[in-house]
Amino acid sequence: MFNLKSILEEEYSRESKKVRPTDLMEMVEHTLDEIYEEFAHKPEPIQEMAQDRAREFVLSLPKFTPTEAWGDPNSMERQQITKLFNVMGGGRTIEGKLQFLQRIVDPNSRITSPRRIISSLIILESLKAVIQSFNASSAGFVFEGWLSALLQGTQEAEISAKGNLPIQDLIAFSDSDKAVPISLKLLNKTTNIEGSYTNLVDGLDEFGEMVYIVARKDKEVGGIKIEKFRFDQNNFIDALSTSARGGRTKGAQLFQIQGLSPDDSIRLLKGETVRTKGGELKLPDDSWESKYNLLQRTAGYSERVRKKRETAAQAPDQAAAEQDLNEAIIEEWNLLLEKAGGTQWHISPAQLISYDFVEYQQLGELPFTEEQILNVARSHMNKLNEEVMQLFTATQALSENVNKYFLVEKRSSAINSGNRAIQDSVKIQQTLQAQLSEPDDENKV
Repeated sequence: MFNLKSILEEEYSRESKKVRPTDLMEMVEHTLDEIYEEFAHKPEPIQEMAQDRAREFVLSLPKFTPTEAWGDPNSMERQQITKLFNVMGGGRTIEGKLQFLQRIVDPNSRITSPRRIISSLIILESLKAVIQSFNASSAGFVFEGWLSALLQGTQEAEISAKGNLPIQDLIAFSDSDKAVPISLKLLNKTTNIEGSYTNLVDGLDEFGEMVYIVARKDKEVGGIKIEKFRFDQNNFIDALSTSARGGRTKGAQLFQIQGLSPDDSIRLLKGETVRTKGGELKLPDDSWESKYNLLQRTAGYSERVRKKRETAAQAPDQAAAEQDLNEAIIEEWNLLLEKAGGTQWHISPAQLISYDFVEYQQLGELPFTEEQILNVARSHMNKLNEEVMQLFTATQALSENVNKYFLVEKRSSAINSGNRAIQDSVKIQQTLQAQLSEPDDENKV
């Protein structure tokens, strides 16, 4: 901003003394810094605006295209959009954040704050960019960044401190004592949920739990349905091996231990005594450590990873051994991605709905098509006032006129654009002194 200010001062001093670049830059900076903060409010509601006004308003909103950088709290991109996402209440819970945003979709909600409405629309526009501007393989990664920003979290992709390839895509609320590991799935309506068995077992060893957020695209209604469930060290065995009707699934074979049937293996892993021809088998104690050691010898767990992990624990050269382990983990992951090997677990939508032990929840639906977002905007247009509309129109015009000042070769035309930019900035200043930040009615209760 400092360099731009210097350029404007130099250019205006050469071409015209009538234009005051200091005023222009002050207005630009004031607009960017204060647009969501501490505005005076003098409510003067107007009649419901026509549908074309809603379209014009949405088009005038600032556009933020998500990237993976949104998942890094230290990146410039993340810091730029932090104020926007900070408008979202809901506390430090996944359910609260998603449901808070989802309420903007309800035309009967008691949301009246222009700040809340505008921020929600901009966030929905950025979600639309995730789904529509990226192919299937990259959309998932960008969605992780978007969700990281919403949940005040950190996107993860590197080998963890324990040597695990992270099953968690992000850590929600990573700067708090309520950090939550999340695995994100972006799927169609009826697609099964699946993942690496080896990475799940290792992830549960590292975190004790794994929360899954499933975003299902419904192209017919133009929305994304958000689901949530949770695996922990106790419930995941039943979750992966029990059908929607209560019987065993093929997933039970993942837990099979050499010399035992799948059912006996599961019983042993759950702490029961198993009788065999050679005698009785039972875990030495009820600890997770004992269960984890046995899980590494089940059919679904990568034998190569297990052996490398055992070697690393006893190797004199820990650095070299850990490198070998990391390579084995990455190879296991690549085999899954290439459909050339590796072992995955599967859960169908019907299974999830029938379970009561994985804390399954439907958290609502968010629109991702242009028409659906316009419908949301139309339902709230009567809650916005004329000053708000003028603010975004003037800001958009200011940006266009500043661009013309630098791009138009004819200096007289450029100076005229600069003068119009000054006028736009004055209008913005006047608007910012009006009504913008009364608390939501729904938050007054």
